[in-house]
Amino acid sequence: MGIRSSPTHALLRVLCPNSQICAVRSMSSLRNSAIHSQNIYPTGIFQSCLSSRISSPSRAFSSSAAAAARAPRPPAPLFNKREDGVRFRARDLSALEISKIFGPEQQISVLLGNRMLRILQERRLTGTIDVDLPADIKKVVTEDTIMTGLEWLRKRYPMDEDAAILKRIEREEIAEEQKLIKRGQELGLFKPQSGKFDKPIEKEGDVYGKSVLQEHREANERKNKLEDERWKREWMEGEARDREKLKQSIQKSMELRKFEEAAVMEAKPRADPTVRPALAWVQKHHVRATANDLDTSKLSKASRILPSLCITLLTIGLCYVLAENYEPAPRHERLMPNTPPAAATVIGLIGTNILIFAMWRAVPPAWRLLNRYFISVPLYPYSISIVGSIFSHQQFRHLGANMLILWFIGTRLHEELGRADFLSLYFSAGVIASLTSLTAHVLQNKLTVTSLGASGAIAGLVAAWCMIHADDKLTIALLPQSWQETFSANGSTFLAAIVFVEIASLVVLPFRLRMPVMDHWSHLGGYAAGAVAGWLWKGRKEEDRRRKRKKEGEGAWGWFGSGG
Repeated sequence: MGIRSSPTHALLRVLCPNSQICAVRSMSSLRNSAIHSQNIYPTGIFQSCLSSRISSPSRAFSSSAAAAARAPRPPAPLFNKREDGVRFRARDLSALEISKIFGPEQQISVLLGNRMLRILQERRLTGTIDVDLPADIKKVVTEDTIMTGLEWLRKRYPMDEDAAILKRIEREEIAEEQKLIKRGQELGLFKPQSGKFDKPIEKEGDVYGKSVLQEHREANERKNKLEDERWKREWMEGEARDREKLKQSIQKSMELRKFEEAAVMEAKPRADPTVRPALAWVQKHHVRATANDLDTSKLSKASRILPSLCITLLTIGLCYVLAENYEPAPRHERLMPNTPPAAATVIGLIGTNILIFAMWRAVPPAWRLLNRYFISVPLYPYSISIVGSIFSHQQFRHLGANMLILWFIGTRLHEELGRADFLSLYFSAGVIASLTSLTAHVLQNKLTVTSLGASGAIAGLVAAWCMIHADDKLTIALLPQSWQETFSANGSTFLAAIVFVEIASLVVLPFRLRMPVMDHWSHLGGYAAGAVAGWLWKGRKEEDRRRKRKKEGEGAWGWFGSGG
């Protein structure tokens, strides 16, 4: 690059060694550079001598394209003593221009005004408009003055400042990413290329090599794939294994033999998880729910009945404690303050039954839990199922019939007994009915008969209602008004008729109609529990009324004896 200003050439002769001057002279034979309105930037050879830019108030020169292509790019200076910004025009503003921009009352010097505007312009170009100006400027210039200069630059030299800010954010993100990658290399999370032939890399053009985290993820994916394939193979092969196991587990009982042989014949083939994943998922939970490794042949009749008997006695004891100590909550503390207590209690029971029914029908993962604790199975009974089975239904018509009776009988009985006595009766009658059914089936060696439903507890409510209204005429509310007088009877007669039908259903008679399978033993147990509870409750109420009348009579005689 040729320098044609003699003062500049003299200055370089003083600052730089002779060898460098010779290099400058040898470069002066290049083509003349184009003149433009920019300040002079020293070439690489001069930057080794000068620590700041050389500016000229008159004109500036730049190197030609050929010279720039041949000369190596100079290194950046190690440091700058002060921030000077970038020029937005060829010459600095004059004192008159500075005064017009900031106003004469601000008394901004030419050097300060030009430097402040250059720094503001640099902030706009680099997207750092939010960065404060240097401290030496902020000490002598107010914020209003800075904003005045910024508005002048925006008016005279418009640009897209938002785009500059976005580019700045992008640069910072790239720098942060490079920083994290470097930190990852230091920690060993990323392994650089080893230089060996055919070294695997993460992707084409990746210089950082294969990530350790990626290796672990791929290893886990391969492991999971092998586990899935193994599970699929065992699932498909398990069908034959389960059939063989079912055949080998046939007990001496003829009833059990018939049941298990029928189960073997009705077993359906397992679905392929890749072809029918939904069906395979349902079958998986069905197998899991019905799987049982217990050796039921070693269970005696006593071991099947006694644990459930203990749970029954415990439940009855808790119900007695509830009935004796329960105090109704104030209306504002109830969950449904605007609903009558009888309706709220029965709605809660109905909602619980509906929830368990929905789990049976639509939640296969819950089948294992339901098979253990919400159905009574004499073959391998779980004692807690004595309680859970009174809330469990698998058929909609079974649920609908029981809940309809529970609503009509339960709300009326609740109004007479109160919440504590009503719930105590419901739970006590339910567990006694379940225990009666379990005991009868175990003693008859009918180990495969399962029992569930709220009908035993509801039978207890019906029996208690009949005993409380033993001398009152009862009829069926659903009958027409003209028929209710004909089909009516007192409570004790109505209860006796129901019990007779249940007992007759247990006896094999030639004229017995084919009816849906019902657990008559459970119904009889519920009727017995409800009848006893209703008889005791009615006797206690009559005793309370006699005591009250006696106390009122004694009070009246005492009043007359005292002379009124």
